[in-house]
Amino acid sequence: MGELISVSTLLLVGVLGGVTAGTTFGFIWLTERRNPSLGVWAASLWLGAAACAFYMLRPVVPDWTSVLFGNAVLAFAYGLIWLGFQLFEGCRPVVWKAVLGAVAWLPFLAIPLLHDEPTLHAALAASVMALYSLAIAWKLILRRRIEPLPARLPTAVLFAAHGTLYALRVPLLMLLPDFGFEATFDQSPPFIAGVLEALLFTLFLVVAMLTLLAQREARLHRKAADIDALTGLPNRSAFFRAAEALLQGAGERGVLMVFDLDHFHFVNDRFGREEGDRALRAFAQVLHREVRPPDIVARVGDEEFALFMPSIRLDVGLSIAEYLCRRTEELKLVTEAGEHVPLTTSVGVASVADVGANIEALMAAAGAALAEAKRIGRNRCRAYRAASTLHGRLMDNWLRTG
Repeated sequence: MGELISVSTLLLVGVLGGVTAGTTFGFIWLTERRNPSLGVWAASLWLGAAACAFYMLRPVVPDWTSVLFGNAVLAFAYGLIWLGFQLFEGCRPVVWKAVLGAVAWLPFLAIPLLHDEPTLHAALAASVMALYSLAIAWKLILRRRIEPLPARLPTAVLFAAHGTLYALRVPLLMLLPDFGFEATFDQSPPFIAGVLEALLFTLFLVVAMLTLLAQREARLHRKAADIDALTGLPNRSAFFRAAEALLQGAGERGVLMVFDLDHFHFVNDRFGREEGDRALRAFAQVLHREVRPPDIVARVGDEEFALFMPSIRLDVGLSIAEYLCRRTEELKLVTEAGEHVPLTTSVGVASVADVGANIEALMAAAGAALAEAKRIGRNRCRAYRAASTLHGRLMDNWLRTG
């Protein structure tokens, strides 16, 4: 194999590739500064390039100098890769664990008797790389349910395969201590295979890192598109999608409430747009504090909000709606000038049992009930019932518009 592939050439490719990839990651980090893992990964790639440079010195300096320093730097590089993934996952960075692999090489550097122990050198290097790689793979798998990025599993498989490969080398080196340590540096098949695998691993690793970052950005953008910027609640389209999913196979349980703040245009005209926005945020907090998964609440219009509770009946929904009306009325909103901002809401309530498991029909029924609540005086709730006059009015409206 040594006649076909030059170790020095592979190591030079490693140096150039590490420098290029590290510079790219560093440039992205410097221009954004939003993701600290990018900066840590950039440093790890630079250190990987430095380790390759140390290995390239092996033919011209004593083996222990290049190998020990190269392995210590490489261990630190793996520690930084692990630290970068900790930061990527939002975990508390434990820096001492990132440097532990490099610290393990201090006895070999300090004790002359350990300088010429290639079997121990190789076993320690393989152990460090295996532990960091398998730890990263495990973390990626554990976080799949929390943040289901498509690239997580392939990246975990990449680290697991790389870590398992190096973990298997440790017992092999113990059983066959002379395995792969020929006198001629450029003609050691195991060493050449190891360098080639490391280069391929680094290439796929860079692609995996960039893919994970891109998928997270895309996911955040999708989530932002589903959120109302003012209140932080889901918007209308997100609410409809979530409600449709909950209504599938829901049976006859489930209640939709539609809230509309009373005389809200007066609030904007009398106190200003800023106070109006503050009132909307305050009301959104009232709703948000009272819901629990799988309930969903959203802002579906200017001053209109919707709350869907999939596991309750109409009578319970009416009680909750009345409670939320009173909570809204009790809000003590005061302007900077000390003026009280009055805020009440009217609510229309519709149940799956009366309307059916269709979100558009539920919205229409709750909207009809809301209009009735406003007609009879506001700051109150009204329920849509299949046997009520509201049903007849709703049917008439559908016939006129259909």
